[in-house]
Amino acid sequence: MAVRRDLAAFGPRDPELVWLQPGGEGSVAGWPLGRSGVRRYRTIALPRLGLSAIPWILLIMLAPVSGEQVKLPGLEKLVWLGADLAALAFLVLRRDLGGTLFGSRPIILLWPALAILSATWSLTPGISVYHGVQLLATIVAGIALRATMGLSGIVRIVFLGLLGGQILSVVLGVAAPGLTRGLSGEWSGIYSHKNVLGGLMSLQLLCAACLFFQGWQRALTGAAFLGALALLVSSHSATALVAGALGLAPLSVIIAWRQGNLVTGVCLGFAIALAGIGILVAATYGADLSARLLSDLGKDTTLTGRTILWQFGIDQFWREPVIGIGYKAYWESPITTAPYLHFTTQQKLWFFHNNFIDVAVAFGILGLIVFTGVMLDTARRVVQHFARAPGYIEAWPILFLTQTSLLVGFECPLFVNHGLHQLLLAASLPLLRPRQTG
Repeated sequence: MAVRRDLAAFGPRDPELVWLQPGGEGSVAGWPLGRSGVRRYRTIALPRLGLSAIPWILLIMLAPVSGEQVKLPGLEKLVWLGADLAALAFLVLRRDLGGTLFGSRPIILLWPALAILSATWSLTPGISVYHGVQLLATIVAGIALRATMGLSGIVRIVFLGLLGGQILSVVLGVAAPGLTRGLSGEWSGIYSHKNVLGGLMSLQLLCAACLFFQGWQRALTGAAFLGALALLVSSHSATALVAGALGLAPLSVIIAWRQGNLVTGVCLGFAIALAGIGILVAATYGADLSARLLSDLGKDTTLTGRTILWQFGIDQFWREPVIGIGYKAYWESPITTAPYLHFTTQQKLWFFHNNFIDVAVAFGILGLIVFTGVMLDTARRVVQHFARAPGYIEAWPILFLTQTSLLVGFECPLFVNHGLHQLLLAASLPLLRPRQTG
Protein backbone atom coordinates (compact mmCIF):
# COMPACT_ATOMS: atom_id res chain seq x y z
CA MET A 1 0.00 0.00 0.00
CA ALA A 2 1.36 3.41 -0.95
CA VAL A 3 0.38 6.62 0.77
CA ARG A 4 0.30 10.04 -0.82
CA ARG A 5 3.56 11.86 -0.33
CA ASP A 6 1.88 14.82 1.36
CA LEU A 7 0.76 12.42 4.11
CA ALA A 8 4.21 11.04 4.75
CA ALA A 9 4.46 13.17 7.91
CA PHE A 10 1.85 10.98 9.56
CA GLY A 11 3.37 7.97 11.26
CA PRO A 12 1.62 4.59 11.26
CA ARG A 13 0.52 5.20 14.85
CA ASP A 14 -0.54 8.80 14.36
CA PRO A 15 -3.71 9.36 16.43
CA GLU A 16 -5.36 11.33 13.67
CA LEU A 17 -5.06 8.68 10.95
CA VAL A 18 -5.79 5.65 13.08
CA TRP A 19 -9.52 6.32 12.78
CA LEU A 20 -9.23 5.24 9.16
CA GLN A 21 -8.37 1.71 10.27
CA PRO A 22 -10.78 -0.83 11.80
CA GLY A 23 -10.61 -0.61 15.58
CA GLY A 24 -8.51 2.56 15.45
CA GLU A 25 -8.71 5.77 17.44
CA GLY A 26 -11.63 7.03 15.47
CA SER A 27 -13.54 3.87 16.28
CA VAL A 28 -12.84 3.67 19.96
CA ALA A 29 -16.19 2.04 20.42
CA GLY A 30 -15.05 -0.92 18.31
CA TRP A 31 -17.22 -2.84 15.90
CA PRO A 32 -20.77 -4.04 16.63
CA LEU A 33 -21.05 -7.60 17.87
CA GLY A 34 -23.82 -10.18 17.98
CA ARG A 35 -27.13 -10.19 16.16
CA SER A 36 -28.28 -7.27 14.06
CA GLY A 37 -31.13 -6.56 16.46
CA VAL A 38 -28.80 -5.88 19.37
CA ARG A 39 -25.78 -3.64 18.94
CA ARG A 40 -22.93 -4.41 21.32
CA TYR A 41 -19.59 -2.69 21.06
CA ARG A 42 -16.16 -3.45 22.40
CA THR A 43 -14.78 -0.70 24.59
CA ILE A 44 -11.26 0.19 23.50
CA ALA A 45 -8.97 2.04 25.91
CA LEU A 46 -8.12 5.57 24.89
CA PRO A 47 -4.45 6.37 24.21
CA ARG A 48 -2.70 8.06 27.10
CA LEU A 49 -2.11 11.78 27.04
CA GLY A 50 1.53 12.79 27.03
CA LEU A 51 3.30 15.86 28.35
CA SER A 52 2.56 17.61 25.07
CA ALA A 53 -1.08 17.89 26.19
CA ILE A 54 -0.21 20.18 29.13
CA PRO A 55 0.08 23.43 27.11
CA TRP A 56 -3.25 22.70 25.44
CA ILE A 57 -4.90 22.04 28.82
CA LEU A 58 -3.55 25.33 30.14
CA LEU A 59 -4.87 27.11 27.03
CA ILE A 60 -8.38 25.73 27.54
CA MET A 61 -8.28 26.55 31.25
CA LEU A 62 -6.83 30.07 31.08
CA ALA A 63 -7.93 31.51 27.71
CA PRO A 64 -11.50 32.37 28.84
CA VAL A 65 -10.35 33.67 32.25
CA SER A 66 -10.80 37.35 33.02
CA GLY A 67 -7.41 38.69 34.10
CA GLU A 68 -9.06 41.46 36.10
CA GLN A 69 -11.23 38.91 37.89
CA VAL A 70 -8.20 37.03 39.25
CA LYS A 71 -6.06 40.16 39.68
CA LEU A 72 -3.81 39.28 36.72
CA PRO A 73 -4.52 41.94 34.06
CA GLY A 74 -3.72 40.88 30.53
CA LEU A 75 -3.68 37.16 31.32
CA GLU A 76 -6.00 36.18 28.48
CA LYS A 77 -3.98 38.20 25.95
CA LEU A 78 -0.79 36.47 27.04
CA VAL A 79 -2.41 33.04 26.76
CA TRP A 80 -3.74 33.72 23.26
CA LEU A 81 -0.36 35.09 22.23
CA GLY A 82 1.05 31.68 23.13
CA ALA A 83 -1.62 30.06 20.95
CA ASP A 84 -0.74 32.37 18.04
CA LEU A 85 2.94 31.48 18.37
CA ALA A 86 2.05 27.78 18.49
CA ALA A 87 0.06 28.18 15.26
CA LEU A 88 2.99 29.95 13.62
CA ALA A 89 5.42 27.26 14.78
CA PHE A 90 3.04 24.61 13.46
CA LEU A 91 3.11 26.14 9.99
CA VAL A 92 6.86 26.77 9.94
CA LEU A 93 8.08 23.52 11.48
CA ARG A 94 5.54 21.15 9.94
CA ARG A 95 4.98 22.57 6.50
CA ASP A 96 4.28 19.14 5.02
CA LEU A 97 1.70 18.37 7.68
CA GLY A 98 0.27 21.88 7.46
CA GLY A 99 -0.24 21.53 3.71
CA THR A 100 -2.16 18.31 4.19
CA LEU A 101 -4.33 19.73 6.95
CA PHE A 102 -5.17 22.89 5.03
CA GLY A 103 -6.09 20.71 2.09
CA SER A 104 -8.53 18.79 4.28
CA ARG A 105 -10.61 21.77 5.32
CA PRO A 106 -10.37 24.59 2.77
CA ILE A 107 -13.87 25.89 3.39
CA ILE A 108 -13.38 27.03 7.00
CA LEU A 109 -10.39 29.06 5.82
CA LEU A 110 -12.84 31.23 3.91
CA TRP A 111 -13.66 32.92 7.21
CA PRO A 112 -10.25 34.48 7.87
CA ALA A 113 -9.77 35.02 4.14
CA LEU A 114 -12.98 37.04 3.99
CA ALA A 115 -12.07 38.93 7.17
CA ILE A 116 -8.69 39.97 5.75
CA LEU A 117 -10.10 40.70 2.30
CA SER A 118 -12.75 42.98 3.84
CA ALA A 119 -9.96 45.48 4.56
CA THR A 120 -10.34 46.61 0.93
CA TRP A 121 -13.76 48.09 1.72
CA SER A 122 -13.65 48.31 5.52
CA LEU A 123 -14.24 51.54 7.42
CA THR A 124 -11.22 50.52 9.52
CA PRO A 125 -8.94 48.51 7.19
CA GLY A 126 -6.07 48.14 9.66
CA ILE A 127 -8.38 46.73 12.34
CA SER A 128 -9.94 44.29 9.88
CA VAL A 129 -6.55 42.92 8.80
CA TYR A 130 -5.28 42.71 12.38
CA HIS A 131 -8.26 40.77 13.68
CA GLY A 132 -8.48 38.72 10.48
CA VAL A 133 -4.93 37.47 10.96
CA GLN A 134 -5.75 36.61 14.57
CA LEU A 135 -8.80 34.69 13.36
CA LEU A 136 -6.57 32.74 10.99
CA ALA A 137 -4.16 31.98 13.84
CA THR A 138 -7.01 30.74 16.03
CA ILE A 139 -8.20 28.35 13.30
CA VAL A 140 -4.67 27.12 12.64
CA ALA A 141 -4.22 26.50 16.37
CA GLY A 142 -7.37 24.35 16.26
CA ILE A 143 -5.99 22.44 13.28
CA ALA A 144 -2.73 21.88 15.16
CA LEU A 145 -4.64 20.61 18.18
CA ARG A 146 -6.51 18.03 16.09
CA ALA A 147 -3.36 17.00 14.24
CA THR A 148 -1.23 16.47 17.31
CA MET A 149 -3.75 15.15 19.82
CA GLY A 150 -6.47 13.37 17.86
CA LEU A 151 -10.17 13.54 18.68
CA SER A 152 -10.00 11.48 21.89
CA GLY A 153 -7.17 13.70 23.06
CA ILE A 154 -9.16 16.85 22.30
CA VAL A 155 -12.15 15.73 24.37
CA ARG A 156 -9.95 14.90 27.35
CA ILE A 157 -7.91 18.11 27.01
CA VAL A 158 -11.07 20.23 26.98
CA PHE A 159 -12.44 18.24 29.90
CA LEU A 160 -9.29 18.67 32.01
CA GLY A 161 -8.95 22.34 31.13
CA LEU A 162 -12.53 23.10 32.09
CA LEU A 163 -12.17 20.95 35.20
CA GLY A 164 -9.38 23.28 36.28
CA GLY A 165 -11.70 26.22 35.65
CA GLN A 166 -14.38 24.55 37.75
CA ILE A 167 -12.01 24.05 40.67
CA LEU A 168 -10.61 27.59 40.49
CA SER A 169 -14.12 29.05 40.28
CA VAL A 170 -15.20 27.21 43.43
CA VAL A 171 -12.02 28.17 45.29
CA LEU A 172 -12.37 31.84 44.33
CA GLY A 173 -16.07 31.75 45.15
CA VAL A 174 -15.31 30.55 48.68
CA ALA A 175 -12.27 32.78 49.23
CA ALA A 176 -13.65 35.98 47.68
CA PRO A 177 -17.39 35.69 47.06
CA GLY A 178 -17.65 39.38 46.24
CA LEU A 179 -15.56 38.84 43.11
CA THR A 180 -17.56 35.92 41.78
CA ARG A 181 -21.20 36.76 42.51
CA GLY A 182 -23.50 39.41 41.09
CA LEU A 183 -26.19 41.43 42.82
CA SER A 184 -28.78 38.72 42.19
CA GLY A 185 -26.54 35.93 43.46
CA GLU A 186 -25.44 34.68 40.03
CA TRP A 187 -21.97 33.16 39.83
CA SER A 188 -19.34 34.15 37.29
CA GLY A 189 -16.43 32.23 38.86
CA ILE A 190 -13.03 33.18 37.46
CA TYR A 191 -14.65 34.48 34.28
CA SER A 192 -15.82 37.94 33.27
CA HIS A 193 -19.55 37.22 33.13
CA LYS A 194 -22.11 34.67 34.22
CA ASN A 195 -22.75 33.76 30.57
CA VAL A 196 -19.11 32.80 30.13
CA LEU A 197 -19.21 30.51 33.16
CA GLY A 198 -22.54 29.06 32.04
CA GLY A 199 -21.39 28.50 28.48
CA LEU A 200 -18.20 26.73 29.53
CA MET A 201 -20.01 24.54 32.03
CA SER A 202 -22.54 23.53 29.39
CA LEU A 203 -19.57 22.54 27.23
CA GLN A 204 -18.12 20.59 30.16
CA LEU A 205 -21.34 18.60 30.40
CA LEU A 206 -20.76 17.31 26.87
CA CYS A 207 -17.13 16.35 27.51
CA ALA A 208 -17.86 14.65 30.84
CA ALA A 209 -20.85 12.75 29.45
CA CYS A 210 -18.97 11.43 26.39
CA LEU A 211 -15.97 10.36 28.45
CA PHE A 212 -18.18 8.76 31.11
CA PHE A 213 -20.05 6.62 28.59
CA GLN A 214 -16.76 5.83 26.86
CA GLY A 215 -15.61 4.38 30.18
CA TRP A 216 -12.73 6.79 30.86
CA GLN A 217 -12.21 7.65 34.56
CA ARG A 218 -15.90 7.37 35.38
CA ALA A 219 -15.58 8.52 39.00
CA LEU A 220 -13.83 11.72 37.87
CA THR A 221 -16.03 12.42 34.86
CA GLY A 222 -19.21 11.70 36.81
CA ALA A 223 -18.21 14.07 39.62
CA ALA A 224 -17.17 16.72 37.09
CA PHE A 225 -20.53 16.40 35.33
CA LEU A 226 -22.42 17.03 38.57
CA GLY A 227 -20.09 19.90 39.49
CA ALA A 228 -20.53 21.50 36.07
CA LEU A 229 -24.29 21.16 36.38
CA ALA A 230 -24.21 22.87 39.80
CA LEU A 231 -22.10 25.75 38.47
CA LEU A 232 -24.32 26.03 35.40
CA VAL A 233 -27.40 26.44 37.56
CA SER A 234 -25.55 28.86 39.86
CA SER A 235 -24.64 31.06 36.90
CA HIS A 236 -28.35 31.82 36.26
CA SER A 237 -27.54 31.82 32.53
CA ALA A 238 -30.72 30.69 30.80
CA THR A 239 -29.03 30.59 27.38
CA ALA A 240 -26.29 28.29 28.68
CA LEU A 241 -28.82 26.09 30.47
CA VAL A 242 -30.82 25.57 27.28
CA ALA A 243 -27.60 25.07 25.31
CA GLY A 244 -26.48 22.36 27.73
CA ALA A 245 -29.77 20.51 27.41
CA LEU A 246 -29.78 20.85 23.62
CA GLY A 247 -26.18 19.70 23.36
CA LEU A 248 -26.91 16.54 25.34
CA ALA A 249 -30.03 15.73 23.31
CA PRO A 250 -28.21 13.93 20.46
CA LEU A 251 -26.37 11.83 23.05
CA SER A 252 -29.65 10.34 24.27
CA VAL A 253 -30.47 9.39 20.69
CA ILE A 254 -27.06 7.77 20.24
CA ILE A 255 -27.39 5.84 23.51
CA ALA A 256 -30.79 4.51 22.45
CA TRP A 257 -29.51 3.58 18.99
CA ARG A 258 -26.58 1.65 20.43
CA GLN A 259 -28.92 -0.44 22.58
CA GLY A 260 -30.55 -2.04 19.56
CA ASN A 261 -33.47 -1.77 17.17
CA LEU A 262 -36.18 -2.39 19.77
CA VAL A 263 -35.03 0.32 22.17
CA THR A 264 -34.47 2.69 19.27
CA GLY A 265 -38.01 2.13 18.01
CA VAL A 266 -39.58 2.65 21.45
CA CYS A 267 -37.60 5.85 22.05
CA LEU A 268 -38.45 7.12 18.58
CA GLY A 269 -42.14 6.49 19.26
CA PHE A 270 -41.97 8.42 22.55
CA ALA A 271 -40.13 11.29 20.84
CA ILE A 272 -42.76 11.54 18.09
CA ALA A 273 -45.54 11.48 20.68
CA LEU A 274 -43.89 14.20 22.77
CA ALA A 275 -43.29 16.30 19.66
CA GLY A 276 -46.96 16.02 18.76
CA ILE A 277 -48.01 17.08 22.25
CA GLY A 278 -45.57 20.00 22.11
CA ILE A 279 -46.93 21.20 18.78
CA LEU A 280 -50.50 20.96 20.09
CA VAL A 281 -49.67 22.93 23.25
CA ALA A 282 -47.77 25.58 21.27
CA ALA A 283 -50.66 25.98 18.83
CA THR A 284 -53.15 26.26 21.67
CA TYR A 285 -51.39 28.77 23.91
CA GLY A 286 -49.20 30.62 21.40
CA ALA A 287 -47.79 33.91 22.69
CA ASP A 288 -48.85 33.24 26.28
CA LEU A 289 -46.69 30.13 26.32
CA SER A 290 -43.70 32.05 24.94
CA ALA A 291 -44.05 34.73 27.60
CA ARG A 292 -44.40 32.12 30.34
CA LEU A 293 -41.35 30.22 29.09
CA LEU A 294 -39.24 33.38 29.00
CA SER A 295 -40.40 34.24 32.51
CA ASP A 296 -39.46 30.77 33.77
CA LEU A 297 -35.99 31.19 32.26
CA GLY A 298 -35.54 34.56 33.92
CA LYS A 299 -35.85 36.48 30.65
CA ASP A 300 -38.03 39.40 29.59
CA THR A 301 -39.48 39.87 26.12
CA THR A 302 -36.30 41.68 25.02
CA LEU A 303 -34.18 38.63 25.99
CA THR A 304 -32.23 40.73 28.49
CA GLY A 305 -31.77 43.53 25.99
CA ARG A 306 -30.67 41.36 23.09
CA THR A 307 -33.49 42.48 20.81
CA ILE A 308 -32.28 46.08 21.22
CA LEU A 309 -28.81 45.05 20.04
CA TRP A 310 -30.30 43.09 17.16
CA GLN A 311 -32.24 46.13 15.98
CA PHE A 312 -29.07 48.24 15.91
CA GLY A 313 -27.36 45.52 13.89
CA ILE A 314 -30.23 45.05 11.44
CA ASP A 315 -30.42 48.81 10.84
CA GLN A 316 -26.69 48.87 10.06
CA PHE A 317 -26.99 45.84 7.76
CA TRP A 318 -29.55 47.59 5.55
CA ARG A 319 -27.15 50.50 5.08
CA GLU A 320 -24.59 48.19 3.40
CA PRO A 321 -26.46 44.95 2.64
CA VAL A 322 -24.18 43.44 -0.02
CA ILE A 323 -20.63 43.41 1.39
CA GLY A 324 -21.01 45.16 4.75
CA ILE A 325 -18.56 47.60 6.30
CA GLY A 326 -15.63 45.30 7.15
CA TYR A 327 -14.58 42.89 9.88
CA LYS A 328 -14.89 44.50 13.34
CA ALA A 329 -15.35 47.91 11.71
CA TYR A 330 -18.73 48.66 13.28
CA TRP A 331 -17.30 48.59 16.78
CA GLU A 332 -14.12 50.54 15.98
CA SER A 333 -15.23 53.19 13.50
CA PRO A 334 -16.37 56.54 14.94
CA ILE A 335 -18.96 57.05 12.17
CA THR A 336 -21.18 54.06 13.04
CA THR A 337 -23.95 53.93 15.64
CA ALA A 338 -21.79 51.91 18.05
CA PRO A 339 -21.26 54.84 20.48
CA TYR A 340 -25.03 55.39 20.63
CA LEU A 341 -25.52 51.65 21.18
CA HIS A 342 -23.10 51.74 24.11
CA PHE A 343 -24.93 54.76 25.54
CA THR A 344 -28.34 53.10 25.13
CA THR A 345 -27.35 49.79 26.71
CA GLN A 346 -24.95 51.32 29.26
CA GLN A 347 -22.52 48.52 28.41
CA LYS A 348 -19.25 48.42 26.49
CA LEU A 349 -20.30 45.66 24.12
CA TRP A 350 -18.30 44.40 21.14
CA PHE A 351 -20.76 42.04 19.48
CA PHE A 352 -24.50 41.84 18.79
CA HIS A 353 -25.17 38.63 20.72
CA ASN A 354 -26.05 37.01 17.40
CA ASN A 355 -23.46 35.58 15.04
CA PHE A 356 -25.62 36.03 11.95
CA ILE A 357 -26.13 39.74 12.63
CA ASP A 358 -22.43 40.26 13.37
CA VAL A 359 -21.50 38.58 10.09
CA ALA A 360 -24.18 40.47 8.16
CA VAL A 361 -22.98 43.83 9.45
CA ALA A 362 -19.34 43.02 8.67
CA PHE A 363 -19.75 41.27 5.29
CA GLY A 364 -23.36 41.70 4.17
CA ILE A 365 -25.18 38.98 2.27
CA LEU A 366 -21.83 37.63 1.06
CA GLY A 367 -20.79 36.95 4.65
CA LEU A 368 -24.06 35.21 5.49
CA ILE A 369 -23.58 32.85 2.55
CA VAL A 370 -20.00 32.04 3.56
CA PHE A 371 -20.88 31.64 7.25
CA THR A 372 -23.83 29.35 6.59
CA GLY A 373 -21.89 27.32 4.04
CA VAL A 374 -19.05 26.62 6.47
CA MET A 375 -21.49 25.57 9.21
CA LEU A 376 -23.31 23.17 6.87
CA ASP A 377 -20.03 21.73 5.61
CA THR A 378 -18.84 21.24 9.19
CA ALA A 379 -22.05 19.40 10.08
CA ARG A 380 -21.65 17.14 7.04
CA ARG A 381 -18.08 16.25 7.94
CA VAL A 382 -18.65 15.45 11.60
CA VAL A 383 -21.74 13.35 10.86
CA GLN A 384 -19.88 11.38 8.19
CA HIS A 385 -17.01 10.81 10.60
CA PHE A 386 -19.42 9.53 13.25
CA ALA A 387 -21.15 7.25 10.75
CA ARG A 388 -17.83 5.52 10.05
CA ALA A 389 -17.18 4.87 13.75
CA PRO A 390 -20.26 5.51 15.96
CA GLY A 391 -18.56 5.81 19.35
CA TYR A 392 -19.17 8.25 22.17
CA ILE A 393 -15.92 10.11 21.49
CA GLU A 394 -16.89 10.47 17.83
CA ALA A 395 -20.26 11.81 18.97
CA TRP A 396 -18.65 14.76 20.78
CA PRO A 397 -18.27 16.96 17.65
CA ILE A 398 -21.97 16.44 16.91
CA LEU A 399 -22.92 17.46 20.45
CA PHE A 400 -20.58 20.45 20.30
CA LEU A 401 -21.95 21.59 16.95
CA THR A 402 -25.55 21.17 18.14
CA GLN A 403 -24.85 23.27 21.22
CA THR A 404 -22.95 25.90 19.24
CA SER A 405 -25.81 26.14 16.74
CA LEU A 406 -27.98 27.50 19.53
CA LEU A 407 -25.29 29.82 20.89
CA VAL A 408 -24.77 31.52 17.51
CA GLY A 409 -28.31 32.88 17.83
CA PHE A 410 -27.84 34.42 21.27
CA GLU A 411 -24.10 34.92 21.75
CA CYS A 412 -21.21 35.28 19.31
CA PRO A 413 -19.00 32.19 19.72
CA LEU A 414 -17.84 31.85 16.09
CA PHE A 415 -16.15 33.94 13.41
CA VAL A 416 -14.28 35.62 16.25
CA ASN A 417 -10.54 35.86 16.75
CA HIS A 418 -9.22 34.36 19.96
CA GLY A 419 -12.43 32.51 20.75
CA LEU A 420 -12.47 29.13 22.45
CA HIS A 421 -15.46 27.86 20.49
CA GLN A 422 -13.82 29.01 17.26
CA LEU A 423 -10.67 27.04 18.10
CA LEU A 424 -12.70 23.94 18.96
CA LEU A 425 -14.79 24.19 15.80
CA ALA A 426 -11.60 23.94 13.73
CA ALA A 427 -10.35 21.12 15.95
CA SER A 428 -13.60 19.16 15.57
CA LEU A 429 -13.17 18.73 11.82
CA PRO A 430 -11.72 15.33 10.81
CA LEU A 431 -8.84 14.81 8.43
CA LEU A 432 -9.33 13.59 4.93
CA ARG A 433 -9.01 9.93 4.13
CA PRO A 434 -5.56 9.36 2.57
CA ARG A 435 -5.59 8.28 -1.07
CA GLN A 436 -4.28 4.73 -1.45
CA THR A 437 -2.68 3.25 -4.56
CA GLY A 438 -1.41 -0.18 -5.55
